[in-house]
Amino acid sequence: MRGITRDDLLHGNIVKGLLHLSIPLMFLNLINTFYSIVDTYFVGQIGELQVGAVSLISPIMGCGTAFATGLCAAGIAMISRSIGERNYEKADNIATHLVTLCMFLGVLIGIICIAFAKPILNWLDTPQDIYQDAYYYLLGISLDFLFLFLLSIFQCIRQSNGDSKTGVKLNTISAILNVILDPLFIFTFDLGIFGAALATTVSKALVSPIAIYILLHDKDYTSISFKKHRFSFSTMISIVKVAIPASLGQFLSSFGFVMMSKNIVAYGSIAMSAYGIGNRISSLFYIPVNGIGSALSTFIGQSLGADQPDRAKECFKKAMILMSEIAVVCTIIGLLSSKMCVQLFVKNASDQLLDMALEYNYYAVGTAFFMGWYQIICAIFEGSGNTSITMILSTFRLWGCRIPMIWAFGQFTSLGPTGIWLSMVLSNFVVCSIGQILYFIFPWTRKIVH
Repeated sequence: MRGITRDDLLHGNIVKGLLHLSIPLMFLNLINTFYSIVDTYFVGQIGELQVGAVSLISPIMGCGTAFATGLCAAGIAMISRSIGERNYEKADNIATHLVTLCMFLGVLIGIICIAFAKPILNWLDTPQDIYQDAYYYLLGISLDFLFLFLLSIFQCIRQSNGDSKTGVKLNTISAILNVILDPLFIFTFDLGIFGAALATTVSKALVSPIAIYILLHDKDYTSISFKKHRFSFSTMISIVKVAIPASLGQFLSSFGFVMMSKNIVAYGSIAMSAYGIGNRISSLFYIPVNGIGSALSTFIGQSLGADQPDRAKECFKKAMILMSEIAVVCTIIGLLSSKMCVQLFVKNASDQLLDMALEYNYYAVGTAFFMGWYQIICAIFEGSGNTSITMILSTFRLWGCRIPMIWAFGQFTSLGPTGIWLSMVLSNFVVCSIGQILYFIFPWTRKIVH
């Protein structure tokens, strides 16, 4: 069997189906996280301050990739529902327009980041000891947007069909290339931190044509055809209407992380490096819990497309139980292995860096359950096409809770960076509670995608 079938999604065992679809997605998220982990590891061999430069740029990249996230949310909601309705021609048309839009945005965002690199770093009050490294890393990684967008859309189109394995295979190839190219560009070609960014870009650029070829020629799943499905303004508008709320929500969320970085870097470059290392480690333990939410959106979309709202609700319940069990295991392992992981990234790390990274990691790993809960709530509203709700939740999580908490802890306590870590835990708890209330009172099972 190639992937999970439509019948499995609509009538099969839910837990088995969630695992079947989520395990490849977990591996995909591991591969995507692997890019930043590999960059951080090799950059850490240059010096601990350089890790801070990479960490400062990551949220900026997140602002750009927010648009890919929005397109993917729209794609999964619209394509999976079209498949649930057995309208395969419509699914192909949507996929073709998604690829066109993602290519345009990938190029545009990359150009904007390159053009405004120095103004961005100046606004962030980037310390002089990491300014040049941050600048060169931003230039190199900005070239990656086009290929990152293409691979993201490829994954979303295949996932909507129940195939989460093909995207994993392509990203695995790209990740292996990145491992090879990173030390080659950084040390052999003596490109330093710019080489780390370039390695990431080239590794994806080499794989992206394969994704396009598969979408053009594999007719067993949703495919694209630029000749058959001519540009349609109405189709593009329907995609944008669903994508904008998710994109805007993710952008505001990512921009909130930029503001967090601005607050963190105010405590010095070491604090920024500690945050970066801790963030890379904790993200590994978020992968299993987040994978359940990623898989759930496909179940929700196809269940509602087939007019099975009760099954959609049952999928939510099963996903919550499964995620909770996984979160407990991830938290225990994460807390026990934190120190070893920190020391792996930076050889001979200073005591200040080690202590700060460990403290951040304890807070971050400890909130794995809330991260999983948040992803499942988002999956409900994204899978049902109610992306405006995810926009509200993601925006409120950062701007309604976290940023004000960071300001309050900074102004009225002497917690220092600890106040930032604590605000992350509290904001996740608050937004998950609100999201759960919306699950019960908002009519998310109604049909809104046409």
